[in-house]
Order: sequence, then C-alpha cells, then structure tokens
Amino acid sequence: MFSLKNIEEITNGKIINGNCSQQIKKYSTSNTNFDTGIFYVPIIFQKQNREKNITTAVRNGAIGFMINKNSTNYEEIINEAKKINPTICILAVEDVNYALYNLGLRARELNESKEVIAITGSYGKSTLTNLISKVLETEMKVLYDFNNDNNNTKWHLSRILQYFENYDIAVLELGTSNFGGITQMSKLVKPSIAVINSIGTAHINNFKTKQNILEEKMHVVDYIKDKKILCINSDDEYLKKIKKTDKYDLLTYNVSEAWDIKETDKGIVFTTKIYGRITNFSLNIYGVYFVRNIILAIKIAELYHIKYENIVKAINNFKPIDGRFKILRNSENITVIDDTYNSCFESVINGLQIASNMPNKRKIAVLGTIGSGANGKDDTSLVHEHVGEYFKNLYFDYLYLIGDYTKHTYKTALKYFSQQNIKRFKDKSTLLQELINIINSNDLVYLKDAGLQEFEILVCKLKEKYNLI
Repeated sequence: MFSLKNIEEITNGKIINGNCSQQIKKYSTSNTNFDTGIFYVPIIFQKQNREKNITTAVRNGAIGFMINKNSTNYEEIINEAKKINPTICILAVEDVNYALYNLGLRARELNESKEVIAITGSYGKSTLTNLISKVLETEMKVLYDFNNDNNNTKWHLSRILQYFENYDIAVLELGTSNFGGITQMSKLVKPSIAVINSIGTAHINNFKTKQNILEEKMHVVDYIKDKKILCINSDDEYLKKIKKTDKYDLLTYNVSEAWDIKETDKGIVFTTKIYGRITNFSLNIYGVYFVRNIILAIKIAELYHIKYENIVKAINNFKPIDGRFKILRNSENITVIDDTYNSCFESVINGLQIASNMPNKRKIAVLGTIGSGANGKDDTSLVHEHVGEYFKNLYFDYLYLIGDYTKHTYKTALKYFSQQNIKRFKDKSTLLQELINIINSNDLVYLKDAGLQEFEILVCKLKEKYNLI
C-alpha cells in the first residue's frame, strides 16, 4: 500500500492537493467504477480519454486522482474537484498511463518473493486463468482478475498488482494487439510460470502472420524467474514446435492426456490422472478443448502441491464466467449459450461447433461482428465470409445476424439456410423480439459477438424472459 507521497516519488509527479500521508487502498481506471474511497487513474485506453470522468469520481466519494500536467482542462478539472471536496488528493504527472505502469513495477518489486503465473494466447485466456485460479485458491490466496475485466493490458495489470501484498500468488492474463506489448508485461509481472495456450488470428491485422503472433507471445519468458517453466498447448500446430532452452523448462499439455472422452447431453465426461491416480470427471461443461485446460490446471496444481481432493472439488465445482460459453437453462430445456464477451475467428468456429453438437431440438445462431481480419490481410469482410461458409459443416436451423460486416456472413451462409431462416437485423430490439417470437421448448440459442453490439443486453433480457439460470 502506497501513501500519496510514495506515489509522488515513484511516478516523479507533484502533489497538487491533499494529505501527503494519505494511504491509497483502492484504485480504479474504469469508465463506470466510481466507488467511495477509490483513487481514480484516468488512463487513455482504446482512444478514450477518461479525464472526463474525474469530477464524477470525486462526486461519488473518490479519495483522489491523477491528472496529466499538460491536460487542456487541467485548471478547470482541479478547481471543480476542490469545490466538491477541498481535501481531495490530486497528483499531477507527465503521463497518467506510464505513472500507473511505474506503480505496478514498484508494487511487483516489493512482492518479488511471490510467484506469478502469466497466461497469454490468442483466445481462451480468461477461462484458463479463471480455472487455474479456482484450483489454486482452495489452499492459497490468489490474486487474479476478480472482476473479470479482461483488459489484460499493462495498465490493467499495473492496477491489479497494487493489491499483491494481500495475496500469496497471482494468476494474470497477458494480452496485446501490438509488437512489444508482451515484453512490457513480462517485465511488469516477472512470471515464474508462463503459459501460451493458443495461436490464432486475433489482432492479425497488426501482426500480419500467425508466426509473428507466436514470436510476440514467446516474449512472455523475457523476464521469467524462479520456477522458469513455460507451459505450451502441444495440440496447437505452432506451439508444438517450441523446444526447451536454457532459459526455461518446457511443460506440455494436450487432450491426449485424458481418455474415454465423451460429450453427453449434460456435459463432458472423461478420465485422467492426478498425482498418478486415475480420476473420473463428469462435468456440466461442453467442449473437448476444456479437457485440455483441466489437464494444465491439474499439472500446475501438482507443482504447488495442492491436495488431491481439493483439485477434484475445484474442477467439479467450476463454472464458466459470464460471456465465456456460459450455459443457461430453464425448466422447459431452453438453452442459451452466453459466449458474448469477445470474438475472433477461431473462437467463433469453436463455439459454433460445440453448440452444433448439443442435443437440442432446434438451434439458433446469433452472431455479431467478429474481431480482426484473416490470413494476414486487413480485410475484416473476409473472416465474416469464412464463418458463413463454415455453416456447411454445422447443424443450425436459424442464423440471425447484426452488424455491418455480417452482410458477408449472410452472403456465404445463405446457401445453407432457407431464405426465411437467415436474417440480418438493424438493431437489438428487433432482433430480441424475433428471438422471443420463435423460441420454443428444447431450443438452443448460441450468441457470439466481439462486444460491438452489446450482446450482454440480449442475454440479460432472455434470462429475464425465460427464467434462465
């Protein structure tokens, strides 16, 4: 925990107002979290300048905030904040983003003896991070993205690391959309165990090729320390080529380490080993890929000597987080699959394939815009065409689309649906009404979007309408 004076020194900033001995306990970088007692850090993220939120944060009881020295609204914001709270803590810095990053570096230095598990990859990071965290926290205090914000940037990790002193270990998700990002995050978190779980087309517009994406993800080991273990999914065509080096030991995981894998109408059944002991699982979770995640979670739990019974209990009790293939049902066997948090080509195809194989009477796919281009081209239309073509291999009765680029999905998918069963919508309200008109008992609705159409609102409305849990 830092005092305002500590933060001034670490960031090379200047205290403009407030008690320099004030202890800062809670940080927020959010556009929406303005809880009482926070210290607000208005980072610039996804081209949004969050300085406009400072006065809102102060009115809601923020204890203080940072501000850029060269802000065009510098005097206005400070004067307004002082009017609301004359004792508000104000720290002026050269660059709010990098001030927060420097705080993160310092917080990590002060907890250098504690280990970090860093997880990166093109897709599936959040689910894997959550699973490993849930297994470890049966016996340890685990710092992870407890709000599931999934920003996985150096700014987000810098904020999270401010709480490390209260935990035994951290499991952190690392993502980037540009070259050099993973190195900066590796320097920040200094992992003991690094994980690369997938190489796909997410952000390929920037990276151009999957080989470039692999090389960027490999920078997760730039600052590896302590255990120095790199875990790789050896089912992945790019990752399976990685070899052990003097810098790290290699730990592989893959689906073949489980057997008797079956997908039933209630979920997935399989057998594997924990500490050499044959163990059977029957889980209300779908997708063979999930077995691979469990294999890794078991291996990491074994490295930290988590008790057998605690590993089994945590896996049996695991539930996907909102937006990550979370299955909702009601008494009439209406099934809604909430896969709405994010969307790249591989995750869309994976989700559609799993939903297609589920034993419901009718299946309805609801797709919004898909993230990133394909094949290294800055052509988002192409990836939407590929998704539409993939319906040739799937079993869906209806396809509903929303978003500009889905016209390309419509064009290629049209040959696999009757004219009345494939539709594009201009707005969510019309789409929602169509779903309500058509959904019957035993139907399945799969929803997938890159976050641009706010599908979480559709999920919420469907949960209310059909009493889904």
